[in-house]
Amino acid sequence: MITISNLDFSIAGRKILNDISLTIPSGKWSCLVGPNGAGKTTFLKVLLGSAPYSGSVRSKGSEVFRNHNRNVAFVPQQPQIPQGITVAEYVMLGRAKKDGWGNESQASRGFIGEILGLTNLYGMHKQYVSALSGGEMQRTLIARALAQEPELILLDEPTSALDLHHQIEVLNNLQYLQERGVTIVSTMHDITLAAMYADRIIVMQSGRVLAEGGADEIIHSSELRAAFDDRINVYTLDSGRPVVVAKKDGR
Repeated sequence: MITISNLDFSIAGRKILNDISLTIPSGKWSCLVGPNGAGKTTFLKVLLGSAPYSGSVRSKGSEVFRNHNRNVAFVPQQPQIPQGITVAEYVMLGRAKKDGWGNESQASRGFIGEILGLTNLYGMHKQYVSALSGGEMQRTLIARALAQEPELILLDEPTSALDLHHQIEVLNNLQYLQERGVTIVSTMHDITLAAMYADRIIVMQSGRVLAEGGADEIIHSSELRAAFDDRINVYTLDSGRPVVVAKKDGR
């Protein structure tokens, strides 16, 4: 469980996150939604422990900032990829903390093969990461995160470069992890997909949390509509699944 109390974060005197207090439960999928500039990516970086902050962000009783004892995987939108590295080598980086780079055990190598198969990358394991398409790159990033066997995985728009088929495939893989106890925190622009997969939704606007709670509750909330200036509609299919669409010309 991650406990956040009175969290503030500023850059050059400009407040990006403002007085956030909430709890992120272990073993659940929490999804951050909100308009561009709401502070979602910054919030992920704070949870990662890479950004200094005011207030308190505690995991297992310890502050997260520069806490290197945590096993946390981060999948950014714009990764920095080393030149001349293959897909298999890049995914193997996820085992470096456990085995040491270049000293991977036979068990780790077998596990990497399973991960490449799970993410439909096995046939591309010898390709250079720099030559991959956007969707293939995204799956490679997630494969590296899975190889790490993290207790917490943070994902910034994990489906942004994927077609619909691969979006569902990737989210199903993440749900597989979550069902086995991994805590997931992601940002997602597609609120319909967020409601399909996340246990909890956190609505952000202008650096603040407007609402947070169960996905079924938040998807129909006035706070979600307010975050998008009342420019969305929420419909319920016959199956009971909610669908969120943007309003056209105020309708």
